[in-house]
Amino acid sequence: MEFASQYLDHALLQFANTSATLKTGLALILTWIIVDITRSFFQRSPYAHLPGPPKTSQLGYLPELHSEESLFDFHYPMTEKYGHVARLQGGFFGLQRDALYVTDPLALNSILVRNQQNFPESIEFSGLFGVIHHGNSLASVWGEHHKKQRKMMNPVFTAAFVSKLTPMFYKIAYQSRDTLAKAVRNSSDGVVDVLDHLTRTALELISQGGLGHSFNSFDHNSKEFNEFHEALKTVLPMSGRIFFVLPYLESWRKLKPDWLRKFFSNAVYYFPWPSLRKFKWGCDTMHPVCKKLFIEKKKMLEEGTIESSAMGGKDLATLLMWANSQAEEEDRMSDEDVVANMSSIVLGGQETTSGALTRLLCLIVKDLDLQQRLRNEINEAKNGSQELPYAELNALPLLDGVCREALRLFSPVTFVWRDTTEDCVVPLQFPIPGPDGHEVKELLISKGTPVYVGLSASNRSRAIWGDDVNELKPERWMGKAILESTENGVKMPGIFSNM
Repeated sequence: MEFASQYLDHALLQFANTSATLKTGLALILTWIIVDITRSFFQRSPYAHLPGPPKTSQLGYLPELHSEESLFDFHYPMTEKYGHVARLQGGFFGLQRDALYVTDPLALNSILVRNQQNFPESIEFSGLFGVIHHGNSLASVWGEHHKKQRKMMNPVFTAAFVSKLTPMFYKIAYQSRDTLAKAVRNSSDGVVDVLDHLTRTALELISQGGLGHSFNSFDHNSKEFNEFHEALKTVLPMSGRIFFVLPYLESWRKLKPDWLRKFFSNAVYYFPWPSLRKFKWGCDTMHPVCKKLFIEKKKMLEEGTIESSAMGGKDLATLLMWANSQAEEEDRMSDEDVVANMSSIVLGGQETTSGALTRLLCLIVKDLDLQQRLRNEINEAKNGSQELPYAELNALPLLDGVCREALRLFSPVTFVWRDTTEDCVVPLQFPIPGPDGHEVKELLISKGTPVYVGLSASNRSRAIWGDDVNELKPERWMGKAILESTENGVKMPGIFSNM
């Protein structure tokens, strides 16, 4: 009894010490929060002189930025209302810093190109896609890890490799055309869900070209397609609804031990938050499919039977796996990283392609003259042949201009966000008011400032594109007109020059 009494006293003492430590820790955290909030109320924001949308709640700018309905009300009018560098007011009772919404061409060149080392992808971005793809894809790593993956993948994603997929693209295009024509004939009221149809087309294009696998997308009874596609179209919209947790996903990915992270991950299914549960389900549904395809391809590569696969080993995933197997040990990606990049290929390609195709078709059907001009250009180039080779198809000026205009008017990605790791002065194409009220043509972006690059907003700027900014005008990209497509020769950084 005496031993039991001593043991109980010792346990109570340990608990008291632990409790005291816990209380001290909580007190320190609470003090830090109070000090930070108090400082935010009395410390003037370095961007207080900049115009920007009013703060509608203590949640700051995040709800409007990520809202599914914000494209026309928030993003498109940004440059007209607030110029090309706007202040986004922070929230969370002072815990969230002010951010910048940037569409100025010179500033974007500095942020995305010249001084990109000072503006890496944000932890929200890397954490989100790391969780979605269950690993380190190109979208979820930075620094040397990013360079290693980029070095491995760049040779695979070239026009030379993609051009070899052209026959497969034609085959799926014919299948898409015939399926759509049949749907129109069988429709009692002449109404067809074009978005659903083009979503199926996009997934089949990406899955066969990217993964060397068919989901039987044009079969409306295909369980494999229905489940995988439901997951694909769920994760990104749901991520916009769980923006509160995005800053913590990168830390979550690194939580140790693994069993504890998996335990809490599975517990998400019991959370009273439908959007979070749907997001989790989408991620967990996509990953096993990509992992299964990886295992099958790896076995075929080892056995030398990959040429008997659906795409004969010409799909991007197989080419990536082969290149990875030939690389030096220190340059090689892990199996988990390859699977994550396979998942990234499908998600990144399917959603953007289906949206772009739908918008493109919607724009074309409204312009009968443009339709006829496109037909004439294509038929003239074909000159009686059945199919145009990749190079000739890619060289059609009107078709190229229409595609670029559709991507300008309806950018598949609304914005991207960056962190600021060092104080950096960026030049400006369009002057902004300085702290003293005088106009300035450069801006100091302070370390720690979140920077949102408004892709859709910059593509709708009258100051950049002119008064006909909202019109479909493929001539912007044709011949010498491409040099005059923007006001005063303004150039935007990017693959398509002014996009």
